[in-house]
Amino acid sequence: MNPDDTKKMVETVDVSPAMPEAPSGAASPDVFRQLLHQAVRVADLSNAQAMRMAMDFAKVYEREQGVRKEFELQLRQMALMEKQATRYAEDLAQMLRTERERRHELERALEQERIANEELRRTGLQGISHLLLAATIKDRTTGDHLLRVRRYVEAIAERLGLPADLVEEFGYSSVMHDVGKIHTPDHILQSEHHLSDDEFDVIKKHCTDGEKMLGDARFFEIARGIAREHHERWDGKGYPDGKKGDEISLAARIVSVADVFDALTSKRPYKDAWSAEAGLEAIEKGAGERFDPEVVSAFVGLSREGAVDRIRQEVAATSSEQNGSSAK
Repeated sequence: MNPDDTKKMVETVDVSPAMPEAPSGAASPDVFRQLLHQAVRVADLSNAQAMRMAMDFAKVYEREQGVRKEFELQLRQMALMEKQATRYAEDLAQMLRTERERRHELERALEQERIANEELRRTGLQGISHLLLAATIKDRTTGDHLLRVRRYVEAIAERLGLPADLVEEFGYSSVMHDVGKIHTPDHILQSEHHLSDDEFDVIKKHCTDGEKMLGDARFFEIARGIAREHHERWDGKGYPDGKKGDEISLAARIVSVADVFDALTSKRPYKDAWSAEAGLEAIEKGAGERFDPEVVSAFVGLSREGAVDRIRQEVAATSSEQNGSSAK
């Protein structure tokens, strides 16, 4: 019972009707009856208060039970989330392990591919050397010609700003531009007169013959393009396909300039060598018709800087050393 309920009960007793005075020395039955009524009322009030307190306690208990159940539910949910988080972490760890293994496998595969590509490159370079040797045996003037063309091609490609690996690839591929001439009869290659139309038709086949000889290997992809296209013209009047402009591969357009310049400035059985100045003038005149103007511009720039003469001198010196060693 709280203090307010007690106060109400006391006030109820206090305001009860006044008991009549009993005769001296005797208790009036009314007095006992009133006292009994008051006691009953107090008991009723106490019972009512007790009932209210019990109901309040039951409600509080019920709320506490609800809170406890909710708390237990949350604990179970948290435990479930913890298990899920643990499984997720384990799955993530497994994914990371798998990804790490895949990465290592990829690295091993890339290393194997690098080794295979390097082996392919070495095999290709050996093939180039053998083809160059065969062409040199077929035509004694070919060796120095191919070396000068290669140096010109590398210088032009570098001048055009191409990447170093592509400069190198253009260079070693260029030496195979005339490899198809292995199939050309000696009397045509070494002819001391201008070729007839029939003979020229035969020699033109060296473009497609060279492409076929280089097969399907990826290593020779650029070389095949050079072999087939190095006699195409910027204006579309070349052979064997009549390609023009950018339809011709850049490597073939570069080789075309280098090859024609060296052919003009080299002695052949049917002509004397032109001077470097005359050869350069012919190249400049052919810009926009026979040759790619941008490639011509790069070559002219190299010539004016002395790079072309330097290449000619270096190849001549190398050839002299090799000839001297052969004589010994």
